[in-house]
Amino acid sequence: MSKKTTRFTIELTADLANAVAKVAGANKITAEEAIGECVSQSFETALRHRVLIQRQNDVDEALLELARLVGRLSAGPSEPQERIRRYRSADAE
Repeated sequence: MSKKTTRFTIELTADLANAVAKVAGANKITAEEAIGECVSQSFETALRHRVLIQRQNDVDEALLELARLVGRLSAGPSEPQERIRRYRSADAE
């Protein structure tokens, strides 16, 4: 079963086109396949980068929340612990 494809036309400098043709020939694939693989790898890299940045943002947000909690706890007994605890045991009323 073949994958559905869409054709695009791109312009490359002569030097880059020759490099693509040389690499494609060395790997026994067409220049179009080589370019397609490059585009695919670039998108995969970009997606992984985006996921890592989102995870980093999530960690940063969790650290800020933890810092706020530590700040409130170290400020003294002005706030009841029941309001500070984020998670309660299942037995708690």
